Amino acid sequence: MELKTSGSKALRCHRIEWGDPKVTEKAFGLNNEEDIVSEPLEINVSANESGRIHGFFVGAVFFIRWFDPDHNLYR
Repeated sequence: MELKTSGSKALRCHRIEWGDPKVTEKAFGLNNEEDIVSEPLEINVSANESGRIHGFFVGAVFFIRWFDPDHNLYR
């Protein structure tokens, strides 16, 4: 919860909306994804927005699915 509400420009977290026409993927592509992933997330890990990771929480552990330094998940 702290990650999602930090308010920091260097560490911004938001939900990935798979149905959004700007999103280039429809899902992470995991087996049984609907049972594993409750909320797909993007996290910006630098103030200049050059580092992004995509993944999901299971309990208190964040599982990284993709590194996306060029922000290719969005058109």
